[in-house]
Amino acid sequence: MYPKNVEHIYCNIMFRIISIVIVLFLATGSVFGQGTRFGILFDPTITWLRSDVKDVIPEQARLGFDLGMSADFYFAKNYAFATGISLFDTGGTLKYVNGILNFRTKDGNVEIASGDRVKYKVQYVKIPVAMKFKTHMIGRFVYSANLGFDPMIRVSAKADFNNEKSMSMNKEINFLNLGWHIGIGTQYSLGGDLSIFGGLSLMNSFTDMTQPMHDKITSNNLALRIGVMF
Repeated sequence: MYPKNVEHIYCNIMFRIISIVIVLFLATGSVFGQGTRFGILFDPTITWLRSDVKDVIPEQARLGFDLGMSADFYFAKNYAFATGISLFDTGGTLKYVNGILNFRTKDGNVEIASGDRVKYKVQYVKIPVAMKFKTHMIGRFVYSANLGFDPMIRVSAKADFNNEKSMSMNKEINFLNLGWHIGIGTQYSLGGDLSIFGGLSLMNSFTDMTQPMHDKITSNNLALRIGVMF
């Protein structure tokens, strides 16, 4: 269990990050005026996990989602600072060849035997920070690319052990995670400032999702971007 003072620090960090994003939405929008675009997105994702040790084997990917809002603040005609806030659902299944691990769950410790499988289901609040580059309008289409970082704050973590009932395991998943992403997309104008957009993006985490054990676990995510921009 985390010490109470550490949990308090984490809560303060979460509050400050979300406050900063809200302030950016409001303040930057006022500065750039017509150069600001907001969007609502729902991205179906395929997610899978990796370990840095050979006896922990990735087995199954998992369908997830990324649901939230985006904001593009243009500082030049074709260049923008892109951010947003979303609920990001990720995870995957790992096979532990040698077992002998005790996972701390809400219902107590779980020991897994050799060859057991653990299906992780983790949800984060994700606050991307990226640069976005777009083309001029071609007909009704605009094409774009973006590259950036993804700070993530854990809100829920569960695991299925050998396909049994899910157990809460917030104690095993780090409160903070960090990833990077690259994406391409297109917007189709419906007239005025309203447009629909779609695209593909790849997001990988590079910090350890789990509390220190004997391996480092990171996530990989391929997303189909779907949304409306106004």
